[in-house]
Amino acid sequence: MSERLEKHLLGKMLRKRIIGSKHIRYDNIVSGVASHEIGDLKEAVESLLKKGYLVWYDRSKKAIQLNKYKLKEIKEYLIND
Repeated sequence: MSERLEKHLLGKMLRKRIIGSKHIRYDNIVSGVASHEIGDLKEAVESLLKKGYLVWYDRSKKAIQLNKYKLKEIKEYLIND
């Protein structure tokens, strides 16, 4: 289930181009999810941070963005099932 959420989150951030100077607050990510999936989504975000696909936005302590240096890897991760 966590991998499904990871791919969904990465795909959505890629479509919205949350890269470079764009970012999304951590609190806003979990606000659009059903209450029973919030814990799973937080685990997915932490996993993506550890993999290096997401990075903390440098001007805000509680915002994340896609790692612009790993876009190719992110696209390959989304394609592979």
